[in-house]
Amino acid sequence: MPKSVLTRARLLFRRRRFAQAIRLLESQIFRYRNNAEFYALLGSACLQTGDFGGAESYLRRAEQLKEEDATTHLGLAAIAFKRGQTEEALNSWLKVLDLDPGNKKARKALSALRKDVNWEGEVVNAGAIKIRQLLPAVPLSPWAWVAPLMLICLVAILTAGYLFLLPRIAPRREPRPGVEQVVLSSDRPLVEESSEQQILPGMSEKQIAETFQRIKEHLLDYRDNLAIREINRLLSSNASVYVKEKARLMKTFIQDPDFSTIKDPFPYPEVRSDPGLYADCYVVWRGKIANVRIGENQITFDLLVGYEDETELLGLVPVSLDFGAKIENGDGVEVLGKVLVDTQQLRLQGISLHRLYR
Repeated sequence: MPKSVLTRARLLFRRRRFAQAIRLLESQIFRYRNNAEFYALLGSACLQTGDFGGAESYLRRAEQLKEEDATTHLGLAAIAFKRGQTEEALNSWLKVLDLDPGNKKARKALSALRKDVNWEGEVVNAGAIKIRQLLPAVPLSPWAWVAPLMLICLVAILTAGYLFLLPRIAPRREPRPGVEQVVLSSDRPLVEESSEQQILPGMSEKQIAETFQRIKEHLLDYRDNLAIREINRLLSSNASVYVKEKARLMKTFIQDPDFSTIKDPFPYPEVRSDPGLYADCYVVWRGKIANVRIGENQITFDLLVGYEDETELLGLVPVSLDFGAKIENGDGVEVLGKVLVDTQQLRLQGISLHRLYR
């Protein structure tokens, strides 16, 4: 397609002059009938004007010409949702995440859909999901960046000045309120002296105090996984009941992460070597799904860890989900979950899940 036509259409689209972009592109349909970008742009313009029928026709053609295009599938998902075709919309959003794992539109849609769809697949609160929020984003016109860029520069200058002056005019705030206030009393025993504790790993008072301090430092840095591991180390040691109560209190500061916020996820071999030490830690493991079971309140399956590309099977881990997910046996997935340990049997409570491209 000549660059001049496509360039003009893009510029009209960015300036939100969708009707003009549609007229320009539709006049060239026969000539550019095999150009996927042409149909994707035309379908997106129709979406913005509310012409969902025309948009679907053009986006379907774009999909035929280029199947792996996240913008095309995002538009088709919005159309399907608008028509009440929830399962088709869900499949399209999952396809978008396969192609573009960081796509915010698809993540937001799936998050909203998870809250507003019952187990029979019916949308129970469709009004909470605004169709306008699900449409592919409209790129800004090149000139539209000038004013925001000037504003960003001004804000950056003011922020730099503020950060330079703040330490000199105000005390530093705690990264995580409440953690610093949890302390060990100097007049309370740190080591449990009863004979029952002799089978547990022996730690000196100094080692217990240092471990407790490391827990606080990790929590203040939002390194929750490292903090949990050290808490477990104390709980399984010869530390006194008093210290263990304090350690359990520190555990109340832990928050569930998501794929964008998780830090220090532990690999499967490390967790497998000592499951108890990693109980309640958060991990991100890849693998293939087997033995899917869909119950009334949860979905369970076995994760063949490391087998997503069928090269190496590291182990089999049972996984349970308390949210809806469209998965099948044989799917390659990436699971964010919390480690649960029952009599040294390792399993995961799933928090979030990505399907991997097949």
